[in-house]
Amino acid sequence: MKKSSYQPKKKPTKYFGSSPKPPPKPHVPRAERDLKAGRGAKGFDAAPKKSDKPLYPRSWRQVAGTHAINELLLTHSKSVQVVLVQSNWKTSAELRDLVANLEKKKIKVEEKSEMQLQDLCRSHQGAVAFSDLDLTFEFNKRTWGQHGLVLALDGVEDAHNLGAVLRTSWLMGVSGVIIPEDRAVGLTAAVHKVACGGVEHVPILRANQFAPSFEQLKKDGFWVFGLSHEATQSIYDMTIPDKVIWVLGAEDKGLRGPTEKICDELVSIPQASPSASYNVSVSAALALAETKRQWNANSKKVVSK
Repeated sequence: MKKSSYQPKKKPTKYFGSSPKPPPKPHVPRAERDLKAGRGAKGFDAAPKKSDKPLYPRSWRQVAGTHAINELLLTHSKSVQVVLVQSNWKTSAELRDLVANLEKKKIKVEEKSEMQLQDLCRSHQGAVAFSDLDLTFEFNKRTWGQHGLVLALDGVEDAHNLGAVLRTSWLMGVSGVIIPEDRAVGLTAAVHKVACGGVEHVPILRANQFAPSFEQLKKDGFWVFGLSHEATQSIYDMTIPDKVIWVLGAEDKGLRGPTEKICDELVSIPQASPSASYNVSVSAALALAETKRQWNANSKKVVSK
């Protein structure tokens, strides 16, 4: 009788309790795994590790946009520590002129990718500068002349609005702007870009409480007027004093109750529809323009006498 060639399959060994475990898989270094996968090999760039550490000190201002950077170089060139330019900067006439100016002033220039610059500012125009100059509105150290013009923004959160306000403030001769520390946009790269150099001429004070600053400025002869569409008196029906603080509210909320209480008076800008409101940068421009108009008119009357 022939023996059967059938052999039963062996069941896998199971390990229980203190029974020996199967040997671990051999460790393959990450660099070797990346190389096998085509990452880090010739023709491929390994993805850089993300780090929470900022590229440069957080105290440095980020100034984006060619116009803003050129104004920074014109006014505070010694404060510029480094300028990042897009890697294809040679294709742009504005960037070529900027780099030539930076090389002339012996300021450090670094090339960065489009994505790296967009991490700092979405619309950077191909360049972002870093300045170590802190432009703080030190109103208590100022000596005021006949006129004084200050803005206080009660919680503006949009970078484009703050940038537009600072640009207008520069051209209208505003001495300084007061904004809160919390729940308000600061001097971001986007704000510098929209302001087109206005930040270099209009210092900012960040303070959550407006009252102490207002009280000090009142001692120097300032009056505080809050803009509110609910006010009965129009800005065009009042006599604007020689020293004035215009207080404007946030985009959708307007002035906060505590801020309204510390204003000397609330005034409005006439509008066709009571259910709508002006953009905060437009309100600032209208208030500043009317202030300048009245001051100029008064000065002409004095001269004519």
